[in-house]
Amino acid sequence: MDIIPFIQFTLNKRYILRWVAGGIILFIPVANFLSLGYLSRSSRLLTIGSVGLPTWERKSEIWIEGIKLLFIFILYEAIPFFLFSFGFFLTALHSMTVFFGSIIKFIGYIALIVLSFFLPFAFAKFSENNEFRNALEFEKLINGIKEVMVPYVGGYLATGVILYILSKTVLRIPFIGFFVWIVLIYYTLLLATYYFTRLYTQTSLSSEKISEQYIVIEQ
Repeated sequence: MDIIPFIQFTLNKRYILRWVAGGIILFIPVANFLSLGYLSRSSRLLTIGSVGLPTWERKSEIWIEGIKLLFIFILYEAIPFFLFSFGFFLTALHSMTVFFGSIIKFIGYIALIVLSFFLPFAFAKFSENNEFRNALEFEKLINGIKEVMVPYVGGYLATGVILYILSKTVLRIPFIGFFVWIVLIYYTLLLATYYFTRLYTQTSLSSEKISEQYIVIEQ
């Protein structure tokens, strides 16, 4: 998946402020739903083959879309976070329950990795038509992932490595480190959105065209 042209495109001064704004907003509680919604809009734009990044018009619609996307993340990660919470509880409860707490936390890590693996295509499936239920069609998602398994796994691992490196390097820069980190994290998510959306359009999952009324771009 050739991502270099997209990187060159998004670093153009005409578009760079759009994703920088998304990174800054990501730091602001409640308003950060706009950042999530903007990623969804970007995915939808890429799905129909258009070139460009969405503008920030129709902010209320973008904000609501971000809330829907957050609920999808919560649903996917509900089981692992429950296991983490229960595991930490058992670990702190008594010395006799530490062993069982450690096992449950380990199972929680496994569940987190497994369920998070489906999120890129669940996100793309939701973004295509802004339909919440589409992100929960596990059988279809599994079949779609199988069609592009190797590049999918490669993109998933690469995204995780980049996010890890940013957290271990940029975040340690004094004073401005956190703000630079949050913007770069958002840009990484934007690149992941491009990569997985383009991958998604190559599968049988992408079968419907969406109305242009949902997209506002500046040519």
